[in-house]
This record gives sequence, structure tokens and C-alpha cells, in this order.
Amino acid sequence: MSLESIFQSFPQITTNNLVLRRIRSTDSDALFKILSDDQVTQFYDDETFHDIVQASKQIEAWENGYRSRRCIRWGITYKEDSTLIGTCGYYGFHTWHMKAGIGYELARSFWRKGIMTEALSGIIDLGFREMGLNRIEAVVMPENVPSIQLLEKLGFCDEGILREYENWGTKGFMDLCMLSLLRNSNR
Repeated sequence: MSLESIFQSFPQITTNNLVLRRIRSTDSDALFKILSDDQVTQFYDDETFHDIVQASKQIEAWENGYRSRRCIRWGITYKEDSTLIGTCGYYGFHTWHMKAGIGYELARSFWRKGIMTEALSGIIDLGFREMGLNRIEAVVMPENVPSIQLLEKLGFCDEGILREYENWGTKGFMDLCMLSLLRNSNR
């Protein structure tokens, strides 16, 4: 598999406890429950959802991003239950530089159980081994200590603060921590 080949056939990933699968329109209720929680979206680059239609549009946007080869987003489920409990994926592919950004969110009731560590390990392995990435980046609000700790646990290195790096709409221009993981780094 290569970066180009992941856009030929959506790669499902199975880990010890999880299935990372293509997100379906039938996941809109579950996604709405996740992204309508102010604590989940506190450090998110979008507003808290207030209408199920927003979840449907988000799923459609991720699907369109995949079809146009701009991103890939997996739905996170337990092996024994296909209910969506979170998502994770890549965006901002740079083929020449062999890098991409990583993003994720998880329903609050599943925090601190090792789920995101397991899910991200699965997509990181696919990114380096199958997609040929050399660098995986993550931008995180400096106040989002649990997310920074998760990334550091996975071997990401803190590269510093990017001042007013992104415009997050009503949240304004945000200072963000840049963390990265390199293919040849020890993780």
C-alpha cells in the first residue's frame, strides 16, 4: 500500500480491542452525541454541535475529503460493538514531503481507558509502514494537556508553539503546540 493506494480502497484497521472503519451516514447519531459535548469540543477546532444535521454534514465532509484525496477519517468502535465511540485520521497530505497531520476525538465516557492510544497506534503504523509517511504532525492547544500527554506517550516530540497558527472561527486565531513523530524516531 502507498499513500495513493489508500484512496483506492478504504483500509479498515483491526487492533487488539478495536475496529477502525469507514464512517457511515448511520453513524450521525453517535457522532452528534460525541461532538455535542462541550468538554469534548473544548479544544476542538469547531463549535460544539447543536443539531444532528451538523453531524451528518461532518460525515459527508470527511467522505468528500477522502474521495478528493485530502483526508482519511476512521470511525473507532469496539470489536464486539459497531457503535461509533470516536474518530481519528489524517489530513493535510503532502506527497512530496511525505507528511500528514493527525486528528482525533473520543466520547467522554471512554476517556482514560487507553482507547485513543490503541487507535492512534494503529493509524500511525499504517501511516509509516503502508502509506510511506516520513512525518506525522499534530497541532494541539497548549491548554490541552491530556492530548499532549497522549501524543508524547506515542513518541511525538514537542516542537514548540506556533503563534496564532490557525483561525478557529469564533474562538479566533489560536496559538498551537506543534508535535511530530518521524518514521525513524524511537517510539
